[in-house]
Amino acid sequence: MGDSSAILAVNSLDRYINVTTGVDSVIEVTWLLATPNILTLVSGVALLNATLFYDPGVNGWPAAGIVTITAINGAQITINQAVTANSGGVIGLVQTQIVSSANQPTSNSLFAQWSDLKPYSYNFTIQSPGALIYGYIDRIVVSQIQLQYNIPTVCVGRNDTFVLEWANNLEEVEIPHGFYYADELAATIEALLAVAPFNVLNMDVEFVPRDGFVFTSGNNTNFSFPGPGFLVAAGYTQLEITKVLKTYRLLGITIQNSETTNQHIQTSYDYPNFLYTPYIDIYSDVLTNYQNIKDTNTSVSKYKGLVARLYVSGTGQIQVTGSTSALGTAPFVMTSDLNTPKVIKWSPDVAIPSIDFQLFDCYGEYIPGAEEGHSTEFQMTLLCMEPS
Repeated sequence: MGDSSAILAVNSLDRYINVTTGVDSVIEVTWLLATPNILTLVSGVALLNATLFYDPGVNGWPAAGIVTITAINGAQITINQAVTANSGGVIGLVQTQIVSSANQPTSNSLFAQWSDLKPYSYNFTIQSPGALIYGYIDRIVVSQIQLQYNIPTVCVGRNDTFVLEWANNLEEVEIPHGFYYADELAATIEALLAVAPFNVLNMDVEFVPRDGFVFTSGNNTNFSFPGPGFLVAAGYTQLEITKVLKTYRLLGITIQNSETTNQHIQTSYDYPNFLYTPYIDIYSDVLTNYQNIKDTNTSVSKYKGLVARLYVSGTGQIQVTGSTSALGTAPFVMTSDLNTPKVIKWSPDVAIPSIDFQLFDCYGEYIPGAEEGHSTEFQMTLLCMEPS
């Protein structure tokens, strides 16, 4: 028989449980100095224990302290701070009602997602007033991971810019972020090249499943996608060049399409790659704190605390690239049953009060998309093992 274990089920959305969040609304009121702790409701719905906001000291509004509603009796609203003058008319107040806080956590993931609240899913900590799991455990096994892959085909500031060069002209093309099928991306780029200064090229852009993207100048003007050396000479920084090279990777552009091969037809020399990152590395300093053997990888960015490398192509699924479908052209959900799971050493004397997670892409950067509303969420099953 195997060792006994307890399941610690992790949901990335649970990072919002201890985040203080509130709902804002507006009420219109008047007040009199004769009754300094009473507001008269004119319109709107007052909420008990809500916090009220107005310019401190203006129209007699309390200049210090947090103003909250302590009682409601019909149109009469009792507040905990006293006004210092008559309102002089109807005043609009913003009221905020706290729906979740560290002292009174609630499951408010839907509200937090709607509000686009931080922390984002690529770097967060799940905290609990008590321990997340109690028990005398000495090993933690990463058993299963489910991922909602929401990294767009084109990401803002990551792989959204390429450069065209023709007849001593050097111009940037910025692709709007989002998910694209191959033919949609070709049509979008063609539309971007139909306006000045690119319109002189009379450019046709097509995606051919056999070859990739085909750029054709309708008036036989020779052009190229300049390489790093050319861009350095033009004053580009290393970060800007990296962004351009990521976009070239998306389009399948290589040195064979650079200024060394100036011609009026340019075809992707390497096959386009619509998947922004082929894997996601999940790190946690807390979970790996007690392991003696430290994790590493072959990349330049050698972060410590690797919990799992999740290969987003999945297993057992044939990925077909065509004009209307390819991995990375649309969001997808995948589940990875780890055949060789990571076994993490743990100290039996220590409970687990919190867990931190960081998600990195193949470039050693936080996975993109969350700032634009494309948040990649995940769920993880951890098996907490008792000593044999």
